[in-house]
Amino acid sequence: MRKHLYLFSILGLLIGFSTTALADLILADGGPTGQWFNPERNGEGFYVEIINTGGNQQIGIAMYSFDADGDQLWVVGNVPIGPDDEVVQVPVFQFNGPSWGADFDSDDLNTIEFGSITVRFPTCDTALFSVAVEPAVGLSGGSYSLIRLTDIEGVTCVEPPSVPTGITPGRWDGDGVCFNVAENGMSITGAGSTCANGAAFAANMFGVSEDTGDCSVEFQCPSVWPIEDGSFECLNADGDLVIGQFDSVNSASGLAFKERGGANDYCVAVWSASPDN
Repeated sequence: MRKHLYLFSILGLLIGFSTTALADLILADGGPTGQWFNPERNGEGFYVEIINTGGNQQIGIAMYSFDADGDQLWVVGNVPIGPDDEVVQVPVFQFNGPSWGADFDSDDLNTIEFGSITVRFPTCDTALFSVAVEPAVGLSGGSYSLIRLTDIEGVTCVEPPSVPTGITPGRWDGDGVCFNVAENGMSITGAGSTCANGAAFAANMFGVSEDTGDCSVEFQCPSVWPIEDGSFECLNADGDLVIGQFDSVNSASGLAFKERGGANDYCVAVWSASPDN
């Protein structure tokens, strides 16, 4: 889980990669605005608001929960969003200090960095939130599958495009990538693959590193890796990872991560591919 959280946090490095391939709700359309919760965690919830201030759009998130002692805990934050954003990481903060009523004094306000909430909305009524907590807070993070509790009158939510079915089997190629889709279109597989070393997915391309800039991504993923909800990932024994998403039956894109030896030290490349007809 730590590796996946880190990979999502560095997506901002990759200017050429568009999260529209995830086929989630486009945040700027306003559809996610409302209250969200998990029915199995009644008493805890999230409020989401898409804000337009002078033509600049932001997403605001509030989380209402409880701390380790059972006391109420709420955190809030907001971050700018682009016209096509579907996945964003929102820094969130706790506040304390002022007193209720006539004794309220804004000079007493304390701001505490709590962590961040990464949000995506696969449909108008479902959400996936990942909460990362700063170590100093002393609480653990986690992932949340949520459903809509309320919507906002006058705000229309349009469902994202459906996940493609009938993905073209056989070899797929792109600039520096090759992978093999199984005959049933439900996995990428090394069986019958003509990619390097008969791999399910083979990468040989240039990428970027957060620390050192230009670098190279070269590795293969073996075996069989399922395609679920139009997406897949494969991981080899060296810790190298590929994530991919099918935009259509004949188009796919994603990211490849080459572990470089240090903790959370990766060379990252953007890829796209289509069937080799």
